[in-house]
Amino acid sequence: TKLGGQVGYQIRLEAKRTKDTKLLFCTTGVILRLLIENPTLDGISHVVVDEVHERQWQIDVLLVALRNLIALDGPRRNNLKVILMSATLDAELFCSFFGGAPILSVPGRTFPV
Repeated sequence: TKLGGQVGYQIRLEAKRTKDTKLLFCTTGVILRLLIENPTLDGISHVVVDEVHERQWQIDVLLVALRNLIALDGPRRNNLKVILMSATLDAELFCSFFGGAPILSVPGRTFPV
């Protein structure tokens, strides 16, 4: 597929996407901006947050917003799938933060640098 067609990306001042884009790679700042414009993330089925162990304020705000979005007491999006990824994540901590979310562990290898 051609970049900007079904698969695209968006960073702060640059985007390669169309109305036909189904998979969008974007920065944490872009998804936070999207939450301001579209608070229930209508039209989005999955949000994947990689390197979630990097405790930056933007990731913390995003995680709280996503938790509130799928929680029982807010504008509910029970069909939104949130996937958190990290090689060094404290899975139990994030599992409890998201109300007992399931944990999927994929064994990996480390390579000397």
